[in-house]
Amino acid sequence: MSASREKKNRQDLASQGIQDPKAIREAEEKAQQRKANRLYGTIAVVFVLVAALLVVVNSGVLERSATAITVDGENYTAAQMNYYYYGIKNSIINSGYSSFYGIDTSVAMDKQNMSDTAKMLLQVTDEGDITWDQFFRDYATRQLSVQVMAAKEAEANGMGEDDDIRAEVNEVIDSITAGAKEQGYTLKSYLKLAYGSTMTVSTFKKMMTLEEVATHYMQHYQEELSYTESQLEEYYQANSSDFDVASYEYIYFKGTADSTTDADGNTVQPTEAAAAEAAAAALERYQAGESLSVIAADYESTGSYSSVDAGSNNGSALSTWVFDKARTSGESAVVTDDPNSYVVVFHSVGRQEYKTVDVRHILFQVSTSDLDSSSDTYDTDLATRKDEAKAKAEDALAQWQANGGLYTKITKGQMVSEFNDWCFDPARKSGDTGIVYNEGSYTGYHVMYFVGEDVPAWQVSVENAMSSNDYSDWTSSLAEAAAAEQQSGMKYVG
Repeated sequence: MSASREKKNRQDLASQGIQDPKAIREAEEKAQQRKANRLYGTIAVVFVLVAALLVVVNSGVLERSATAITVDGENYTAAQMNYYYYGIKNSIINSGYSSFYGIDTSVAMDKQNMSDTAKMLLQVTDEGDITWDQFFRDYATRQLSVQVMAAKEAEANGMGEDDDIRAEVNEVIDSITAGAKEQGYTLKSYLKLAYGSTMTVSTFKKMMTLEEVATHYMQHYQEELSYTESQLEEYYQANSSDFDVASYEYIYFKGTADSTTDADGNTVQPTEAAAAEAAAAALERYQAGESLSVIAADYESTGSYSSVDAGSNNGSALSTWVFDKARTSGESAVVTDDPNSYVVVFHSVGRQEYKTVDVRHILFQVSTSDLDSSSDTYDTDLATRKDEAKAKAEDALAQWQANGGLYTKITKGQMVSEFNDWCFDPARKSGDTGIVYNEGSYTGYHVMYFVGEDVPAWQVSVENAMSSNDYSDWTSSLAEAAAAEQQSGMKYVG
């Protein structure tokens, strides 16, 4: 995908808030009989065999048992490949971003190509056309290859299948079974609907076990990656633009928008020229001594003010200007990003030196899923739930022992706002305790214990980047070592 097209896709998203299979040949043996009685006898047997074959075909035994791929010298069936093929397909279709992917579930996957936006979101670098079917097959091939090799490493390091893994798999199976039953399906029928006609309960459980073993080991591998301060510093110096953040403020003037009215009630249609003109006038006022926030108040219908404390370089025209090494503190300018214009004031740029923090934390969640928000007693019932959760939190705090969930190297903005504000209160000191309440994804009372400050935030960002790169290189080496080869049974995948 070209850089310009990728940029266009990114802008569009931002504006919205956000090996061909080999043919299989079947050989048939024809017995030639000389004697009539033997001929008739053979015909009778053939009828039985044909009937049995029809049962086998209708049951999908041939399809699901056909070898679809060879990984590290071992054969894997179409059913096993479908575990990954349908896994990614279902994930994309049911994703909250499905509208961006542009996938049409009413059209066969091998009859529709991925859009440029879908390629960008899914990090597909192929410049040519690629069907969704091919993407799902490629993804399934890589996932199976990596997980097979990772599971082998796990086994070699004493981290293979154990009672905990089996318990996790059984728990998931039980959960799926219960959910399927509520919808009127057996586990067997549900799996066929979700993963194709080749899927069986035993295959699904086997592949889930493989995935659990591999995933646990892969997580362990990444967590064990560590770097010295000098390595972090060296990496930062070589890639500082990826980690530096900027402090600046700006007024955004939209070049195109719905018509609006001015102070006299006249209809005004914002245009690119109007945005540039307004930006120029605003800049003149700022340079004469007015603040951007005050100026922006006069442009409520066409402009908006923002103050950025730690903005990253996203490649936009505004970011490019802000992160230019020639910038000096207090410098101001009009920046055009067709068709929009900005009045921007630069303050500073550099890495985040503030210290991350470590806290111990226990969440006593307030469950509201079974409460009827339209009920007359909703407020009372909710208050009761909150009181119960708070009482538990207070009791835990009173009996505090150093066994709460430990969170290390927390950066600003990583946690929900109430959690974040408590952790980064300037007055916070080691040994502080408290109870924090928040509403949202993790509604409830958080029992907090402040352990203390940790490494600078920039080191966390650099460490995460280095770890991600090394982990990616490792998984790529696993895929390469797997030497996956597609076989004739691949035609039954998807």
